Amino acid sequence: MVEYTDLIMCIGCLVLFMAFPTAVGAFSRGAPPRMALLSLFLGGGMIVYANASRPGGYSVAEMPDLFLRVLTGA
Repeated sequence: MVEYTDLIMCIGCLVLFMAFPTAVGAFSRGAPPRMALLSLFLGGGMIVYANASRPGGYSVAEMPDLFLRVLTGA
């Protein structure tokens, strides 16, 4: 499963990014942010797993190249 760490990192970042609008929507409706918390834990767990699986981990500076590499399949 280590060969998919770039994909797992990208999906984890996207899930984590989408947790914030979900939380804002839940708070504005007065509802508990259950889905936002689930997204936060899922995205964070994916990022931690991908970072721990790759030797040396990921840096913030290589994230744009990582996303392009995953999207283009290079």
